[in-house]
Amino acid sequence: MPPKSRESFPARIFILSGFFLVWAVVLASRLVHLQIFQYTDLSAKAERQQSRSFEISPRRGTIYDRHGRELAVSVNVDSAYAISSEIKDPRQTGDALAQALGLERQAVLAKLKATRGFVWLKRKLDAAEASKVKALQLRGVYFEKESKRFYPNRELAAHVLGYVGIDDEGLSGLEFAYQKRIGGLPGQVLLHTDAHQRSFSSVERPPEPGEDLVLTIDQTLQYLVEQELAVQVKESNALGGTVIMMAPHSGEVLAMASYPAFNPNHYSKYAPELWKNRAIVSVYEPGSTFKIFTAATALEERLTRPDELIDCLRGAIVVGKHRIRDHKPYGLLPVREVVAYSSNVGAVQLGFRIGKERFERYIYAFGFGTPTDVDLPGEAKGLLRPSSQWPTVTLANIAMGQGIGVTPIQLVTAVSLIANGGHRVKPHIVERTRSGAIEKVSFEPGAPPGRVISRETAALLADMLTGVVKTGTAKSSQLEGFSAAGKTGTAQKVDPNGRYSHTRFIASFVGFAPVDRPEIAMVVTIDEPRGRYYGGEVAAPVFRNIAEQALRYLTVSPDQELTPAQLAKRRPAHNPIPDLASDEFEPANASWEGSPEAMLASQTGGTATPDASSSGKVEVAGSFNRAGTIEVPDLHGRSLRMAIVNLSKLGLQLEAFGSGLVVEQSPASASRVEPGSKILVKLSRRH
Repeated sequence: MPPKSRESFPARIFILSGFFLVWAVVLASRLVHLQIFQYTDLSAKAERQQSRSFEISPRRGTIYDRHGRELAVSVNVDSAYAISSEIKDPRQTGDALAQALGLERQAVLAKLKATRGFVWLKRKLDAAEASKVKALQLRGVYFEKESKRFYPNRELAAHVLGYVGIDDEGLSGLEFAYQKRIGGLPGQVLLHTDAHQRSFSSVERPPEPGEDLVLTIDQTLQYLVEQELAVQVKESNALGGTVIMMAPHSGEVLAMASYPAFNPNHYSKYAPELWKNRAIVSVYEPGSTFKIFTAATALEERLTRPDELIDCLRGAIVVGKHRIRDHKPYGLLPVREVVAYSSNVGAVQLGFRIGKERFERYIYAFGFGTPTDVDLPGEAKGLLRPSSQWPTVTLANIAMGQGIGVTPIQLVTAVSLIANGGHRVKPHIVERTRSGAIEKVSFEPGAPPGRVISRETAALLADMLTGVVKTGTAKSSQLEGFSAAGKTGTAQKVDPNGRYSHTRFIASFVGFAPVDRPEIAMVVTIDEPRGRYYGGEVAAPVFRNIAEQALRYLTVSPDQELTPAQLAKRRPAHNPIPDLASDEFEPANASWEGSPEAMLASQTGGTATPDASSSGKVEVAGSFNRAGTIEVPDLHGRSLRMAIVNLSKLGLQLEAFGSGLVVEQSPASASRVEPGSKILVKLSRRH
């Protein structure tokens, strides 16, 4: 080595060592900076790139009727999602997915291009959609099980139950009102992606199921109420109608129906107007049904007696500049007949005796002008101006049922007060909640609102309302074998010009039965019937048809002999009711042979409410003999729903096993049994 090179070698080593030292210091500094100062940010960024968490909806609590029959259930269905980074040809994959899922091609493609990670394609698929997507076997497309709400009886009690959105959030009815109780807590799934862009998931937090609800609603009574209401609305070409059936001593709502109805499984296919629960949100002038409470106030305040004669002035009275007329001229009428024949003039004179302030106080005590606090969302409070703002004509109008707005739930609650002897009850629909084996009473009656009228006044009113049914405007509401009390109403609607219409009416009836030991109270309203429009012609027959079947179903003993007129023209105890045996699924009180998913897959998605024009009408066989026994009808080949209808019309009970159509029954057909007997049936899908 030349001397010069030997001299420069140490310098080169020093320079090289210095370079490596500086490089090591820079590298160490960078590592320290990354590991210490940027560790949190970089870790979070890596976590975002390699994993994504998403919520899994919990199983909503099941909603049962009072006998444990399912009205709303949750089933597990597939939701489809994609990992965009695993899809090599987004355009081709998007086309295939759009066709299988029935989505817009551009919308699917936009989802796939929007992110390199997780994206929902479509949630809660039906069975057909899931099968189509699975058959494609697309790379980067996966499925996650989610809970979907399902209403096995379709339109039955739809306005009471409500419906849920895509995220399983209750949007109306009990589903909304009890969201926190039945909604449960969502779970969380963590989706990871490895270095080869392969994904796998892990459950970080499992979902917690919601509590179950047990209602006061009786599925069978609900079905009967809905069928009778639908038939009358269609026959009278009305806009709609409402029926509420309540147990007058407890305030339990046994059935609540609004028509037109909708299928909550497909609520978005219906106009929002059909989602409205008329029973609690529709405010209308009660008309003559309100004369019950005018008479009640006058009797309680000892301002009159049932047999006091009132001069009805030959059918007209002048109040200020207004002339109030009766539907026909009356002279002297006892107060009981003022109510029975629905005299406006007589009611107005009772209203003048009561006075504004006192009448207002009683109206509030009966429950009008404020919500009843029934456990459903959106209840209206009605319309009642302060008495200080009542001119004399308003007092007269309110006395005969105009100038005040009420809801059907307020009216049936108020008449229950008369039926139970004078106590106001709080209406409720949820009886209790259930979480696993733990049951909790949901309805807490608390301190009773107190007595509104005396037992003596209630008895006088019940007797007067019995007269309305026997000889007054509600003769078409007379029941076969049972006593009944009630009042008809025919209220004019208000035209857009602010005047009372002469062509648009609300026909109504409110009453209870049997009179001495009431088991049911009921209100019926028919909105704008065409042709016949009086409450006695349109609404009272609905009460009769429902009450007769309901009392027999509830095994209430008859308290009346049939009159000669009833015997001479006895109605068949078997009004045609549509046979739903052609439904793709049975009602929920039958055991489904298979998984809930299979039950959901079998649903046809039909939205039409069965009506009297449906095929397969069936008449009920069976009759009462003189000894009071009942002939058991032949149920073979009937659906479970029709078996319930057939037996309930005769006052018999049903206990069913299996699902499908009836193949065996005990006792056999043509046997004679006591009223209220239980008939055992076996159902099968194999015939």
